[in-house]
Amino acid sequence: MANAVRTRSGQSAQEARVRARQNWKRLLILVVALFLVVNVGRSVLPSLGIRSPVGGKQPTPGETTTTQAQTTPPANAEVNGVKVLGSGAPIVTVDPGIVRPDMPVTIVGSGFDPGAKIDLVMTAGSGKKAKTTPLGTAIGDRYGSFYTTIKFPSQGLNADTSTRDITAQQRGGKKVAKSQAQLAAGAAGVAKMSAMVGKPGDVVTLTVSGFSPGEDLNVYWGRISGTPNAVLHTDAHGAVSKVPIKVGVSAVGTTSVVIVGQKSGAAASLPFQVLKLYPSIALKPYAMRAMNPVGFSGKGFMPGERVLVRLNSAGGAPILALQTDGAGAFHSGGFIVPYQLKGAQRLVFTGELSGATTTSSFSVLPYMPMVRTSTYGGSPGTSISFYAQGFGANEAVWVYAAKGKGAKSQLVAAFRVDATGRARAAGQYTIPGDAGDAVLFTLVGQRSGGTATVTFKVDNSAGPVDVPPQPPYKLPPDLQN
Repeated sequence: MANAVRTRSGQSAQEARVRARQNWKRLLILVVALFLVVNVGRSVLPSLGIRSPVGGKQPTPGETTTTQAQTTPPANAEVNGVKVLGSGAPIVTVDPGIVRPDMPVTIVGSGFDPGAKIDLVMTAGSGKKAKTTPLGTAIGDRYGSFYTTIKFPSQGLNADTSTRDITAQQRGGKKVAKSQAQLAAGAAGVAKMSAMVGKPGDVVTLTVSGFSPGEDLNVYWGRISGTPNAVLHTDAHGAVSKVPIKVGVSAVGTTSVVIVGQKSGAAASLPFQVLKLYPSIALKPYAMRAMNPVGFSGKGFMPGERVLVRLNSAGGAPILALQTDGAGAFHSGGFIVPYQLKGAQRLVFTGELSGATTTSSFSVLPYMPMVRTSTYGGSPGTSISFYAQGFGANEAVWVYAAKGKGAKSQLVAAFRVDATGRARAAGQYTIPGDAGDAVLFTLVGQRSGGTATVTFKVDNSAGPVDVPPQPPYKLPPDLQN
């Protein structure tokens, strides 16, 4: 009986010790849990907009406490695809900030209402002179942001200021954001050429960048105004790649190639060494008589320029103006040599634009006609005519007669040669009774100046000859020249 009582007492003591250890473990877990709750309440809940009296400010009389989170502030920007919270004020930005007409520009906005329509406008100038240009309409996404790309307009480029205000206005609301874009008018473009030395008319390739998309570029050689030597057109990136152009007319030596954008006002320039032109002339024939053609061709001049041809001088009025082709050459030039030119002559060829000059010489040969009478001799009273060749085409030939050596010549007849300078049995003359033993005839071409002589031998008549004297010869009007 006593053993049974001792056994139950020992079991009760052991159970008491087990319960005590369990109670301490529960208490320790409770303390740790309470510690965690307090710290979480102090650090996390305020960031969610939940106010807790634990370790914080006690509510004032009449103030109600809440454990509900306030509205989350709207996102103000997106960084690498992550929306970043901000103050909620709308923002609009322009990228790039320095712009040119017709170039792509990205407009980014945030802080607007989700799904709202946002009007985008550009303002140029200020006050009464301000001009507003609509740029389009954007739609806010679920975060109230938008992203759009436009082509920067060219309207209003003549405004007084070089800046443009970009405004994003939410429809039906008061949310407005502004940004500015700076015009790059007058900025420098970039240019390079395949060669930096050449002659006018040579072909080089030109590459440019930094201009407005789709604008015309005027290319000048040695100047910055007037009629451009070439007009190029930029692509969607404001560039031109390896386009062939001809070296323009400029002073020999170092000059500048200037490229000017007609919309943007941007410009680029390159130094270029202009070489002297050395043209040449092929002339044929080098010797001819008057009223015959002299032909010539040339090369080495400026493409598309006129070549002025002058006679025996680099100045004065030109006698011809010949147009060169795309290679700076001309062909089939020439003229009929007039009777007034005699002996050595010089032609001077000058490029009207390039000033390139070269010369070529030729000789005008004299006419040397030949004449014979219809008979070589005869008695006084013999009637003769003349056979001639080598005179100028279709010219009048005057016949002079001198009775005896040293006698004075008199005009006794005239006739006209044909297109070949020939005449057959032309002119009439009767040998007078006082002719002596010979009559000397001199025939002179009235245009060519060609002269020929022939002697008619007079037979001895052994006494007086009754030949009526001839009246003085009267030159017909149609044989004046």
